[in-house]
Amino acid sequence: MSKTKMMIILAIPLIFVGLFAACDEPRDLMTETRTVALEGAARAEVGMRMGAGELRLRSADQTALLEAEFEFNRERLRPEVDYRVLGDKGLLQVRHGRHRGVNFGTTRNRWNLTLGRAVPIDLDVDLGAGRSEIDLRGLTLQRVEIDMGVGEMSLDLRGPHAAGFSVKIDGGVGSGKLDLPAEVGVRVKVDGGLGSVNAHGLRKEGGAYVNDAYGRSPVTIEIDINAGIGSLDLRCDPLIKT
Repeated sequence: MSKTKMMIILAIPLIFVGLFAACDEPRDLMTETRTVALEGAARAEVGMRMGAGELRLRSADQTALLEAEFEFNRERLRPEVDYRVLGDKGLLQVRHGRHRGVNFGTTRNRWNLTLGRAVPIDLDVDLGAGRSEIDLRGLTLQRVEIDMGVGEMSLDLRGPHAAGFSVKIDGGVGSGKLDLPAEVGVRVKVDGGLGSVNAHGLRKEGGAYVNDAYGRSPVTIEIDINAGIGSLDLRCDPLIKT
């Protein structure tokens, strides 16, 4: 037997051992909570990087910048939360674990995150595969960027808003729903994509979708969507006059 063949035969068991070591078998459901204080920051940049799973993001009147609850059944899904303050700005990163492995069995990964309303926020969300509910009502927003990934995403931007801001969304594969404010101007530009756009309460103007307050309100929200493959539902319910 040649030396090369002998080395291959000896290497095969080691390869299988390595594969099984990399496998991350599901465990009982684990829950972790995290609280991130502002630590004197007057504004914040928040980044979220999530792989496959379910994300629920909302806001609340709370002293902390972040109140978080994570549920997962694999050690490799344990999230990482990093925070530091530079000058008057807080930098928060919430991301999935960087561990690698092979998934077997059922995977459970759920993030329940609450952002405080005390300071203005720049938000950057990078989604993987799954379902996300992002409710930003009550936040003072300066910029929002979202990579939809694969799956379903709902985004609530309803007001009130005292100042305008920009929103950029890179569509993935799946469906997206946006609830938009009616009391301030909204302009939505949609490019690319192989799917459908359903706009309720908006009209087409100059190659974009706008609401009735656009051009009349001193506040304008500019939304730029690079649509993916799937459906996009834009909803702006008109104000009810009393």
